[in-house]
Amino acid sequence: MLSRNIKQIRLENGLSQHQMARKLGVTQGAVSQWESGRTRPDTDQLIQMSKLFQVSMDYFASESPERDLDGVVEMRRRAVPVVGEIACGDAITAEENVEEWIDLPNGVAADFALKCKGDSMAPTFLDGDYVLIRKQPDVADGRIAAVMLEDEFGKCSATLKRVRHIPGGLILIADNGAVFPPLVLQGEEAANVRILGAAVGYTRML
Repeated sequence: MLSRNIKQIRLENGLSQHQMARKLGVTQGAVSQWESGRTRPDTDQLIQMSKLFQVSMDYFASESPERDLDGVVEMRRRAVPVVGEIACGDAITAEENVEEWIDLPNGVAADFALKCKGDSMAPTFLDGDYVLIRKQPDVADGRIAAVMLEDEFGKCSATLKRVRHIPGGLILIADNGAVFPPLVLQGEEAANVRILGAAVGYTRML
């Protein structure tokens, strides 16, 4: 019912009560009370949730939201685009950058994925792994991030590296440091670098 359905869709989208509350502009306590059935969201809040999770308003009132009226299971696919090389100025998930789509594991909230090529981040990530990225403009020192680099020809590509901030720039660090030395970027070089998001998970094809 309503309380159960709110909790179910929150968990399916990998959000904590606090994260969901921030997206809806309410307190964590309000979300907790909705899920326990002590209070009910008003109509405007239900509309916000339907937009946030891209479901109809009927979802929240349904006795069995995973099924339609004929009892056919509705498979709501949660997938993110795998992006490749990027034209500077384009949105990273623009159609021309998308190579394929990959399903998200349960409990992971991500915006796009990168396919590892090479072994610069081994043993953390191996060649062929799909690394899931949550969009954010910066990361804490030591975190693995998707970073956009511009080459001498003006072509941009995304790479995975650990980030360390230094005055006037960044150091991009490979986990396979014995083969790939740190890349120190300062001044004009640093100005051509943009952090796209933080690595929040990965999938490995066995």
